[in-house]
Amino acid sequence: MRIIDFENLIREIPFRNQSCDIKKSNWECENQIKLVEKIFDGNDLITINRFDLINSNWNIEEFIIKTLMWGYPTKGRGKNIDNLLLNENFKVLTERLENYRESEITIESIKQDLKIPGLGLSTLTKFAHFLKARIDGFKTVIIDNQIIEAISTGRFAEFNSLKGIRYDNAVRKYVDYIKLIAKLSIETNSEPDQIEMFLFTFGRNLSELKGKKGDFIEL
Repeated sequence: MRIIDFENLIREIPFRNQSCDIKKSNWECENQIKLVEKIFDGNDLITINRFDLINSNWNIEEFIIKTLMWGYPTKGRGKNIDNLLLNENFKVLTERLENYRESEITIESIKQDLKIPGLGLSTLTKFAHFLKARIDGFKTVIIDNQIIEAISTGRFAEFNSLKGIRYDNAVRKYVDYIKLIAKLSIETNSEPDQIEMFLFTFGRNLSELKGKKGDFIEL
């Protein structure tokens, strides 16, 4: 099975509209509470989509909070987000991400920034993507466990070169990943975001139709 077999579907994916509803009750926090209050603006429920994140990246502090809300509407499991919001860590994060906005970065900077307490590759690639950072001239694209699982199933022939990818080694394969996404987006006449969303949404739930020619019946 190949990604290009689904090019018509991929081109129709409304990636800018992908949104999450966020309840204020899930974002009661001790640190950065003023930013949280400003974003909710008196509401108990807000909706954030990808387009909102792209348009809010001029204010790095609000952008960070909104991106975390979009990616983890219930604030995620464990203490990762709470650790990121600690004043000292949040200050370091804002300073580092200022260098990402519409800039050329390196995989070494990604590796270095992953040392910030609470920050993982899934979250950092969200920040990089919506800040329009590039590596080797290629658009940074989100990668997370769901996408990694979709690739590792081996269902899509184009991703055979990334066989063996896991979350704990994904940073070493990240540049190969974004280059492959860029190549596939050209071949399917789509956006890299649409390839990423296709993998996220359908990557683990599609399988090849098996049978001999003539076996398939139109429904």
